[in-house]
Amino acid sequence: MSSAWIDLSNLKKPLKFNDFSVNFNTDLYNAKPLPSDIQKKLDERWNELLNDAKPGRILYNQSKFRLHSIETKTNDNDDSIQLILNLGLTDYKSFICTQQQSLPDDIRQHITEDHLSHPLGVGSLLITSDNYIVLIKRSSACIDLPNMYDIPGGHAEPRNLKTYSKENIIEEIISSTIAECVDETNVDRNSLLIDSFFFVIAVVRNQLQYGRPAIEFCLRTSMTSSELQQCYNLQTHMEAYETSEIKFWPIDKISDLLNSSQTLLSITPACHMYHLSTQYNKWLFTVEELKELRTKANNDYVQKKNSMNCLTVDEEAMVLRYYELQLKDFCDKFEPPMTKMAIAVCMQYFKRFYLNNSVMDYHPKDIYLICVYLTCKTEELRISITDFLSNIKNSTNIDQTADILLSYELLLIEKLNFQLVIHTAYRPFEGLIIDLKTHYLRDNVNDADRLRLTGYEFLDKTLLTDVYFLFPPSQIALTALLFASVKAAVHIDEYILKHIYGSLESAQMQKIKETIRLIANVVSTPAKFKKSEVKQIVEKLDKCYNMDNDPRSDEYKKKRLEQFQTLTDYEARNLP
Repeated sequence: MSSAWIDLSNLKKPLKFNDFSVNFNTDLYNAKPLPSDIQKKLDERWNELLNDAKPGRILYNQSKFRLHSIETKTNDNDDSIQLILNLGLTDYKSFICTQQQSLPDDIRQHITEDHLSHPLGVGSLLITSDNYIVLIKRSSACIDLPNMYDIPGGHAEPRNLKTYSKENIIEEIISSTIAECVDETNVDRNSLLIDSFFFVIAVVRNQLQYGRPAIEFCLRTSMTSSELQQCYNLQTHMEAYETSEIKFWPIDKISDLLNSSQTLLSITPACHMYHLSTQYNKWLFTVEELKELRTKANNDYVQKKNSMNCLTVDEEAMVLRYYELQLKDFCDKFEPPMTKMAIAVCMQYFKRFYLNNSVMDYHPKDIYLICVYLTCKTEELRISITDFLSNIKNSTNIDQTADILLSYELLLIEKLNFQLVIHTAYRPFEGLIIDLKTHYLRDNVNDADRLRLTGYEFLDKTLLTDVYFLFPPSQIALTALLFASVKAAVHIDEYILKHIYGSLESAQMQKIKETIRLIANVVSTPAKFKKSEVKQIVEKLDKCYNMDNDPRSDEYKKKRLEQFQTLTDYEARNLP
C-alpha cells in the first residue's frame, strides 16, 4: 500500500497556531479554466448530484480557498521555520467534480494538475484532558467520505471575509478550525486551550483525492472524554446533522487505530500518516529479513561476477559502517547547515540503497554524496550545485564530481523505488517534549530543554543503526525520551505512568517496555571495526568493484554513450 498522504511542510516541530503566513493572488494561484466541452460535462454531473433524491443529501456549493503551493523558509537566527501558504479561490463544486467524483477516462484525461480545485481543508487533532483523541463518524448523507470516522474539520470560508487581506485570511483559517471542533463535537469553546496547546502540525495532500490539501492542527480541551460525550449527546451543536457518532481513542493506542488488523473502524485518510506510508508498508523488517536481503545482494553480485575474490557479507557491513560515519560527518559539517531531520533522511536513503545493492556494484564513496544531493531537494534545502560542490573537500576534479552527481541521481531514486518520504523520530520526540511541558514540566522549562538536548544525542546515534528498519519512529522517540530522563536526571516517572502507560493493560505495557529495551540495545551496541581492517577491505573492494558502474571508467562512459545512441535512434524513428 502506498502512502495516502504526502506531508508538504516537513516541519521540524509544531508551529504555534498563528505562526504561518499566506500569499493571496487569484491571478497566480487560481485553477486554470477547463475546456468548455469538459466543463459542460462536469456541470451536467453536478446537476445530477443536486437532483439526487437521496434523503438528507448534504451538498451545496460555496467558495473555498485554493492551495496552489507552500513555501518554507528557515530563520537563520533560531533555525525556526516560516510556513507560507500560496492561496487563490475555488469552490466546492469544482472539488467534487474534479477530485472527489470518479470520472470516465474521456473526461479525466483532460484534467491536469493546474485544473484541479485543491480547496484548503482544515482539520484538528482534538485531545481531551484524559488523553483521548476525538473522532466523529460522518453522516451517511455526506457525499464526501460518508459513514467513516474522521477528525473534526472542514474548510475556511472566503464568504466570511469582507476583504482578502493576509491578516483576515489567517484569522479565518484559525477561527474555522476552532469552529469545526465546536460545531461537530459540541465541545465547550471556553474549554479549548487555544493559548497554551494549539499548534500547526502539518500541511498535507491526500493522494487518494488527487492531492486534496489540508492544514492540520493539534488542539487540547480541558474537558474529559465523558464530559464531551455528554455534550455531544445533547445534539445542540450546529452541524449535528453531519455526524452520527462521536468516539474516543486513547492517544497511546493510536497505532492500533491506524492498523486495520487491530480495529474494525473505517477511518478517513486524515487519520493516517505513518501507518499508510511506504516506510511502514515497504521498509519495516525483522532482523532475519534484513540479513536475508543483504545476503542476497552480496550473493547476486558474486554469482554475476563468478569470482572468489569478492567481499563477504560481513566485509560489506564493515565498509558500509565506515562510509556511514563519513556521511554523518559530511552532513554535520555541511554548509548551509542541514537540519537533524534532513540528516536522518539522508542516512536512511543511504541505508535503503544498500539493502538491495552491493557495495561492489556501486561504490559508497559516490552514493553517499548522491544521497546528500537528493536530500537537499526532498528536504528543500535549496542549494545550487556549485554551492553543494564547495562542501566537498580534497576533490581533485570538481567537474567530474558534478557529472557523477547528475548521472547517478536518477539511479538512486530508482533504487529507492521512488519512495522518498522518510518519517524520522525527531518530530514525535518534539511532540513528547511539548506534551511534557504542558502537563508536567510547566514550571521547569530548563528540565525540558535538557531532555531535548540529551534526547537528540540518542536520536543522532540511531542514525548509525538499523532501528528505522525495525521500529516505528514514535517508539524510537519514546525510547529517546526515557534515555534522556535517566541521563539528564530529570524525573518523569509520573508523566510516563499517567500519560503513556495509563490506560494500557499489563500485557500491552510489557510489550512497550520490551520494545524500548530492544531499541536501546540496538543503539547502545553499534557495530565496531578497526581502521586497519577497513583499509584492507576497501583495498579489496577496489579490486572486485564493478567498473561498468564507475562514472570515471571508460566502460561506464561507453555504456552511457550506447544508451544515449539507442535513445537518439528511437527518437529519430518515432518522433515527428
